[in-house]
Amino acid sequence: MEKEIRKNKPKKVIYENQEVVHNIIFTYVKSILNDINCEAYLVGSSTTGKFGRYEESYEGESGSDIDLVIFLKEIPNGWEELNVKRDWWSLYRAGELEIEHTIHFVNAMVVKTGMRDVAMQKFKELKWNVEKIK
Repeated sequence: MEKEIRKNKPKKVIYENQEVVHNIIFTYVKSILNDINCEAYLVGSSTTGKFGRYEESYEGESGSDIDLVIFLKEIPNGWEELNVKRDWWSLYRAGELEIEHTIHFVNAMVVKTGMRDVAMQKFKELKWNVEKIK
């Protein structure tokens, strides 16, 4: 059966204390990367003050995902490949974090070997708010 994809996300309810939520996210992501030799950056709503939960489930997710761009040599055990790829990255599920009774997935864009310069250029082109974790 083919998955139906909705074009519009449901309304997002932004968590009130974004600074506290950000600190929870940062600490959690840093902990899952603790034993991994990598360079990693948070991007997306966790860095822009727009992190929250959806009023209704959207494509299997109940809230904002935690977007991570990561440079590493090998994929850690337990990371699930999500079969989403672009020219310069492949997407993996690196973990999940519960905030205010909502599960938020950590989605890691693993930058492909030799594509570091492309990734750094994309940060600028896409005007991503980028925060180094490790």
